Amino acid sequence: MPLYDYRCEDCNHVFEAMHGIDEPPPTCPNCGGKRVSKIITTISFKVDHGERLSRIERRYKDYIRWGKYKDAAKFAEKAAQYVKHDKVKRMVEEGKERLLKKKRKIY
Repeated sequence: MPLYDYRCEDCNHVFEAMHGIDEPPPTCPNCGGKRVSKIITTISFKVDHGERLSRIERRYKDYIRWGKYKDAAKFAEKAAQYVKHDKVKRMVEEGKERLLKKKRKIY
């Protein structure tokens, strides 16, 4: 189902709405106004983070299992730029801690 951006003509509130192509435009969630217009924006869609998150976790754990702590930390930091989720944040923190522990063992 498409995701559209709208602007309310009454209160100037900008909001997103997901609905079918043949359905009428929604009312403004801010003021309840019915005078809304579509805004031309880039293509946007909602992604199920469950599958993406499981792939990120799997790859991160593979790096750890192979002993590539530096790569795991880099991967987690890159993933955190794109996926805003607590699990990814914890992976970043855990990756940094593992790197520090590894450096302490070397020196």
